[in-house]
Amino acid sequence: MNPDTLPPQNRRWLLVDDDLEVLAMLALLVENLTTATIECHPSPRSAYAAFSAAPTEYELVITDFEMPGMNGVELSRWLRAITPSQIIFLATGGGRLNEMAAHREGLCALLAKPFTLTALKGALARAGIKTKCVGVPASAA
Repeated sequence: MNPDTLPPQNRRWLLVDDDLEVLAMLALLVENLTTATIECHPSPRSAYAAFSAAPTEYELVITDFEMPGMNGVELSRWLRAITPSQIIFLATGGGRLNEMAAHREGLCALLAKPFTLTALKGALARAGIKTKCVGVPASAA
């Protein structure tokens, strides 16, 4: 999905992680990078329900890999079945998936937890998603 074709009011970033603290920290991190609305979901099923109700409104999905009931790769398959060009990043701390396997699954980026702000900004740039210019202290990157 080309983010430049989305009307500003329809730009949303969907964040999915079953760990509520990680989800909150990720939301705080990304809200400084975008003017998009940040939408957080603690389960893949609730994220899928929201996405399927308005699939054209999402610029980006960042999902955790290991979650109960459905992992992030399975969720990405469901989302891409609706919108094949959806930009999806997978965040993982387990190292069970490599870059090549992630790309075969249609994922745009694989972020190794804990990932840095620099790594996230690099993945966003490679995916063609523009970010706000944010002055972040070097210690936070």
